[in-house]
Amino acid sequence: MGKVAVTAVMIALLAAPAHSQSMQQRQEERGKNVTKTPMQIQEEERAQRALQADRDYDAAMKRSKATTPSTAPDPWQNVRPSPSTAKKAN
Repeated sequence: MGKVAVTAVMIALLAAPAHSQSMQQRQEERGKNVTKTPMQIQEEERAQRALQADRDYDAAMKRSKATTPSTAPDPWQNVRPSPSTAKKAN
């Protein structure tokens, strides 16, 4: 009998947060002024930080493209014969 009572109490404790969330949703649907939960505020702040990080990344990429040379350096330029030397050999 004691195990049944403990199990019933644990189920009730686990269901309490879900019940409180559904109450808040019903209040929002009715149009009552409901303040945001700390979790919602934290989620919005996280989304704002992610958006700002994306903007910073895009700005850094634009700056990097402006300073990057348009032609890639050729690491084999000293090994290959120059075009004028190759034409003389033919």
